[in-house]
Amino acid sequence: MTFLTEHLQLVALGGSWVDPLSSLLGAFVLGQLLAWTYERTYVGLSYSRGFSHTLVLVSICAAILVLSMSHSIFAGLGLFGVLSMIRFRTDLKTSRDLVFVMGSACLGVACGVHAWMVALLGGGLLSGVALYLAAGPFGSRARFDGVLRFRVGAHEDGDRELARLLDEYCRRNTLLSSVEQEGGQFIEHIYQVKFFSKSDRSEILDALRERMQARDTRLMLQDSSAEY
Repeated sequence: MTFLTEHLQLVALGGSWVDPLSSLLGAFVLGQLLAWTYERTYVGLSYSRGFSHTLVLVSICAAILVLSMSHSIFAGLGLFGVLSMIRFRTDLKTSRDLVFVMGSACLGVACGVHAWMVALLGGGLLSGVALYLAAGPFGSRARFDGVLRFRVGAHEDGDRELARLLDEYCRRNTLLSSVEQEGGQFIEHIYQVKFFSKSDRSEILDALRERMQARDTRLMLQDSSAEY
């Protein structure tokens, strides 16, 4: 009975949720700032949206670990042992997979040292942030929805009518190429386009066929969730 009372007193003393929550939220905000900076300053063709998400999640995992170590220094040694075993026995394909493994290890360490408040707040925030990052556009560098390709007849008012049509359905558009075909009777246009809404994707194809008598109209959409 005395042992149980002492244990409950220790949990009550270490059970304040304000300090751990502020630390976890601070890690979330600063992790987002770092990921945003990485996205804006990245130069190259192999940008990974998942890696931007990883930067945010790792910040939260590190905060969980440090908060757990404030309860027991053995928490750090325990996590080191867990990650050492995972490193040699698990084939992880992406950095995002690794951060989920690290997160589960941090939560296990927090529970192991009886840092229940840290485990509850950290697990809840880590799961919530992972869902938020997956559902939202954070980390995406896709400025356009896809590539629009079509052929129209060459006539004087064609360029003005085409410009009005694109402005009606597209938030932004960039001409990639314009090539004359069949002795100048037709012109093939290729645009990068960003639509106002998803419904505009099909409507612009119908408008091109009806108002411009366009042929071979094709819209190739980019998968914003894919890493490239």
